[in-house]
Amino acid sequence: MTKTFRTVTECSVAFLALAVGSAAWSQPLPETATACASGDLLCLDQGWADNQRSWWYTTSQGSRLLPLSWALALKTADGQGAMFGQPHLQLLGYLANPVSQDNPDGLPVGFVVDHDPRRSADLMCDTFPETCRSRTMREPWLGLNCSACHTAEVTHDGRTLRIDGAPAAADFNALVVGTENALRATLDDVDRFSAFAREVIGSTEDWERTSSLAVQMSEQIDWMEKLRRINHGDVAPGPARLDAQGHILTKVSAINGADDPSTAFASDAPASYPFIWNTYQQGKLQWNGIAGEVIKIPIRGNVTDIGALVRNTSEVIGVFAHIDANRGYAGLGYDSSVRVREMIGLERLLSSLQSPQWPEDVLGPIDTELAARGGELFEQKCRSCHAHLAPTDIRTPANDRMMSLNRAGTDVFLACNTYLRRTAAGNMRGQRTFGFVGDKIRSEDSTHLMLVNAAVGAIFGKFDELVSSLFEQIEPEPEEGMMAMAMVNGVPGEVLPGVVDPEKKRRAERCLNADSDLLAYKSRPLNGIWATAPYLHNGSVPTLYDLLLPPVARNFQPDPQFFPSLPGPTGPFRSESFAVGTGLIDTEKVGVMASGGADDWIFTVRDTAGNIIPGNSNAGHDYGNAALTDEDRFALIEYMKGL
Repeated sequence: MTKTFRTVTECSVAFLALAVGSAAWSQPLPETATACASGDLLCLDQGWADNQRSWWYTTSQGSRLLPLSWALALKTADGQGAMFGQPHLQLLGYLANPVSQDNPDGLPVGFVVDHDPRRSADLMCDTFPETCRSRTMREPWLGLNCSACHTAEVTHDGRTLRIDGAPAAADFNALVVGTENALRATLDDVDRFSAFAREVIGSTEDWERTSSLAVQMSEQIDWMEKLRRINHGDVAPGPARLDAQGHILTKVSAINGADDPSTAFASDAPASYPFIWNTYQQGKLQWNGIAGEVIKIPIRGNVTDIGALVRNTSEVIGVFAHIDANRGYAGLGYDSSVRVREMIGLERLLSSLQSPQWPEDVLGPIDTELAARGGELFEQKCRSCHAHLAPTDIRTPANDRMMSLNRAGTDVFLACNTYLRRTAAGNMRGQRTFGFVGDKIRSEDSTHLMLVNAAVGAIFGKFDELVSSLFEQIEPEPEEGMMAMAMVNGVPGEVLPGVVDPEKKRRAERCLNADSDLLAYKSRPLNGIWATAPYLHNGSVPTLYDLLLPPVARNFQPDPQFFPSLPGPTGPFRSESFAVGTGLIDTEKVGVMASGGADDWIFTVRDTAGNIIPGNSNAGHDYGNAALTDEDRFALIEYMKGL
């Protein structure tokens, strides 16, 4: 039996994960600690030492959701608990991280403190005038980094495994909406506001500071409401899903200085958080390949990936970074809270993350004979789209490839919304997309072009950090194929059968007949795929077994001439409803196992009238699934456990 995980000593720090705030501690805090040190939680060995994992969990990218003092004092909307206390955030799917020097406030994984009193002092003062005037911008702020959404835990027979880089089961939407509701409930209740003010400023006797705090809270509530109003999606994302691209593009619509930000497109195409090992080896990133490789700069053994930097800057702009893109020019740099140096360090650390190997001593042994049969099937049916990478291979190109919407057959709306979404350009009108180069942005243009402009501007705004990072070590050193559908020139049959929304049908038809690099989904190596359920880009399939079944839902009615293996009148078919966020792993079918609990969040393909919900279709990735026997399916699953 091979060693598949490692544990950390110092188990005495485990109970600290329940604490918020560290002022009462008289003993020195551990320099680094993660919840891997505790009880039944085991971290898989993915090539990181514990100090590297701790740095990944606690380093700011420049995200600023709320002042830290507010976050530590804020109660949930119902007043029953701390909004940002670990017990409540764990209910939302965020993971425990104990108190240490890296995490003195005992915040969960990926909840980080950003403090830059010099360069963040006057950010977004048009939006938050009182917050700037009162110097609150200079205080520590609470935000999120990438580990909050890309760290997972799965449980089997009472044993819990932590997997770095895997999609989290977190409910981001509940966090954002819950924060707005908590602020509103606090401001609207005299007694709650008084208690909040006493914790934040130490007294309610200082009328000027108390009044200022109320105005600042109103500013934050108004900003959150504005973003929510533009997003206004009707498709509930729930745990493990977020329309991240929609949220990011919404933020761009709100910060570019346009008088009337576009509200034509909702953030209504939730996607599963991608698994992020081997990203350094991929030519296209994100489900629809919107972030491509640009250039990697190696100097003195340090590699800076500019494409990854643009991608990560785009991400942090969407997730609470402060940025002034409503004035100035991208080529000269936008002022922002984005931390270029730290993002480069995090990306370098990520480049050393290995994919998780199936832990046989916890999840059960792999049947080698059945896996060998599955390997033969995989070579015949899957290898043309999914290249092979060994779990420890962090250098070989991934040979990822993009599949058009017609060929992939999956729900179209993540890619389609990004392609079609346009907004008024505001301050970006007439600017080059990449600052000094690229097409000029028109008065109304594709929002994703403005996102590139904002990201490049934020990077140029921290040009000193970019240059210095080329020469320095930032991240800590460790202490110790399937046959494609033959579609040509258009979409056969009805578009979106089972969907009743005519506007959605029109948009889908435009996208399915258009020619753009954005209208595609990525296939990539499947090493570690066992740890990434639910499957497909929108998290609509619970297990690998279901993925190998034919779906009932379709994005279009395919022509049998090109797709002869349409399912017959009998099943089995893919599940169209299942619980999400339970944390339980089905080791036979490999994927999400329902707990049957009353509080389970249920994903469903269809609405209560039986119509397919646009954004939730589980169609696609069916290249003859009906022809597979169950023996074939379980052989393929057994093989994929070992990838």
